[in-house]
Amino acid sequence: MMNNILLPTDFSDTSMKAAVFALDLFGSEGMNYTLLNTYLKPAYRNALIPLNLDTERSSRNGLRRMERRCRKHAGTVHIALRSSFEPLVQAVNDLDAAKPVDLVVMGTQGEGNYGRVGRNTRAVVASANPPVIAVPAQWQPVPIANILLADDGQGITRSSLEPLLAIARRTGAHITILHVGSAADDQRTKRQLRELSGSFGDVPHSFTTVDDHAVTEVLEQMVVEKDIQLVAVLRRKRSFWERMFQGSTSKRMALHTTVPLLVLRERE
Repeated sequence: MMNNILLPTDFSDTSMKAAVFALDLFGSEGMNYTLLNTYLKPAYRNALIPLNLDTERSSRNGLRRMERRCRKHAGTVHIALRSSFEPLVQAVNDLDAAKPVDLVVMGTQGEGNYGRVGRNTRAVVASANPPVIAVPAQWQPVPIANILLADDGQGITRSSLEPLLAIARRTGAHITILHVGSAADDQRTKRQLRELSGSFGDVPHSFTTVDDHAVTEVLEQMVVEKDIQLVAVLRRKRSFWERMFQGSTSKRMALHTTVPLLVLRERE
C-alpha cells in the first residue's frame, strides 16, 4: 500500500496543484503526507536574496501556510513539515532513507520558472530514489479513468510497476500500454507482451505497438484521443525516454502542460 507521500513545495500555485492532486488521489485515511521545502543558508546567499531575509524562518513559515491550504482542501489529514538547506534531491533521498517514501508528487515547474519542466523536477526525476509524479501547472482536477504506460520494450518487473498498479486499483482506471518495438505479430514482441500482461493481473489493460521513431508523436496523439489523465514511464539511464525531460523536446510536448507524469523506478 502506498501511504507515505512526499510533497516538495516552493509555495507556488503549481506546487499546491501537485498537493491537491495527491490529496484527491490518495485521500486521508491511513495516509501520511510530508511537505518539504529547501532553502539557501546565509553562506550561500546571492544577489537575488535580500541580506536581511531569514531563509530558515521563511521556509518554516511558508510550510505552515502551505499546511493550512492543504487542510482547508482535504480536512483532517496527517501532514508533517520538513525544512532543509540541502539540495532538493539530497533532501528527498535523506527522507527516503530515514523512512521509505512511496511516492514523490511535485509540480513540473517552480516559482519563476516558466519552462515546461523545471530544473528541480528534472533533478528529482533523474536522481531521487522514489518514484515521482510531476503535475503540470495547467492540470485541472479530474478523476483518473485512463492511464497510458509507455513501455520501451526492455522489460518491466512487477515490483517496478507497483506504484502504477496501486493507482489503477485505487481509481479503477484502465491502462493502455504503448509498447515500443516490432510489429505485434513478431514472436519476440508476443512473448514480451504476454509477460508484461501477466504483471497486471486483474487490472484492466490493453496494448498498442509503435515504432520507436514515432513514439513521441504517438504518445501525444494517444493522450488526446484516449482521454488520458496520467502518463507513466519507467526511467532508465540512457533511455530514449530521457528526451521527455531534455531541451526542446520537453518544451514542446503538450503532455507536459496538462497531464501528470508518473516516473517509475527500476526495481528487482
